[in-house]
Amino acid sequence: MSESVEVMRVGEHSYAAEVHEAGHTTEHRVVLGQEVLDDLAPPPPEESAVVVETVRYLLDRRPSTALPHDIDLEELREADAGFLPELRARLGG
Repeated sequence: MSESVEVMRVGEHSYAAEVHEAGHTTEHRVVLGQEVLDDLAPPPPEESAVVVETVRYLLDRRPSTALPHDIDLEELREADAGFLPELRARLGG
């Protein structure tokens, strides 16, 4: 299934993500904790790329309509042991 993910920075370590998938558009708020960013470095990844790949990671597991509105990377890392290693791989690290 084809989807597109658009992100826009709305604050420090905070992004709005819009997902277009199968005729549906969903909106999400994604918060990146400094700890997660530190765990992905060095070199520090571009935050918008982290957000896009996080949303794509979640879309591999469920449809966009099932994604939570608020996505906190710290909480995701704690709940899903495979998240951080997969995110590193997706970001080329």
